[in-house]
Amino acid sequence: MHKFFASAVAILLTSCATSQEAPGDTRLVIESNGRSVTFTDDITRERTGYDSPWHYAHAIRAGDFVYISGIVVSAANDDSLPISKARFREHTERAFEAIERYLATADASLAGMTKINTFHVLDGKNISLAIDEQALVIAETKAKYAVEPHPAWTAVGTTGLFSPRGIVEIEMVVYAPL
Repeated sequence: MHKFFASAVAILLTSCATSQEAPGDTRLVIESNGRSVTFTDDITRERTGYDSPWHYAHAIRAGDFVYISGIVVSAANDDSLPISKARFREHTERAFEAIERYLATADASLAGMTKINTFHVLDGKNISLAIDEQALVIAETKAKYAVEPHPAWTAVGTTGLFSPRGIVEIEMVVYAPL
């Protein structure tokens, strides 16, 4: 616990970050050069990649935009492979729920979706669906949250993701003026 506080104090002093508390929610806000990352009781610093060797933010606000790091839709360890369409849909819905929680830390929501990038693994060992079927499941899930006009969307085929059980990685840009 002391290590966390020492790290937080060092970052606060070196990058002019601030720590703020909202009513009913403890928040740690790290700000620098017009950008901010917020951690909450639900999305703690320890549960993100912020202090990992890769040093990335789960969600970073820059002005009126929030950028979401890639969220991987993957087969769970207890899933038999390849997973079914129904199971892929469940995992996709959980990914969008995680994105929504990440956006909440930046005072944003999926209603502001502006740009989506999806990266689809081509080998098919983890899923029984073709890429166009995967994209359709993502589109159907996205439709539960999106409002018109539709966001821009780029879907890319790839030979693999960092997660060995990964099927699709979703990254997003959200417009969320304060």
